[in-house]
Order: sequence, then C-alpha cells, then structure tokens
Amino acid sequence: MTALDVKRLAHPGTKGTAMFAVGGVTGLYLQVTQTRGRTWILRIKVGTLRRDIGLGGYPTVTLSQARDKAREARMKVEAGIDRWRNERP
Repeated sequence: MTALDVKRLAHPGTKGTAMFAVGGVTGLYLQVTQTRGRTWILRIKVGTLRRDIGLGGYPTVTLSQARDKAREARMKVEAGIDRWRNERP
C-alpha cells in the first residue's frame, strides 16, 4: 500500500470500524471509522495475549512513520519488553 492508497481509503459503509492491512510490517493496520477518522494500529501477540497497539492518527503520523513505529514496537516485544506494563516477563 502506498501513501496515496492510504489517503484514498474510505470506510466501506458497514457498522463499526474497518481495518485495512497496510503491508510492510506484519500486523500493521489502518483503522477507519464511519466519520472518516483514521488511526494506525499494530496487532501483535505479547506472550499469550493479542494486543492492539495504537501508533497515532493519520495524517499526523504518516505511512512511513507508522511502519517505523511498528517495527520498533515489534523489536521491543521480541526482546521481551512490554512497555505497556513497564516490566520484563
């Protein structure tokens, strides 16, 4: 997905939010609300729990920045750091 693709994404009109896989980093999604709000989400497994980690809103956080943030978060989780609990397992 390119930056232009992200800009053109529209909510499909169904109830709730829509999640679009972005590519470039496993688990990176763009969440689009019915009111056209857009948020970057990283879906990742931390231990035995699946977490949805917010990476910021679009367009404040660009596609490139979202991919960088997702890679950084993945590296921390793989290193055993769970910054959302501020502890190591």
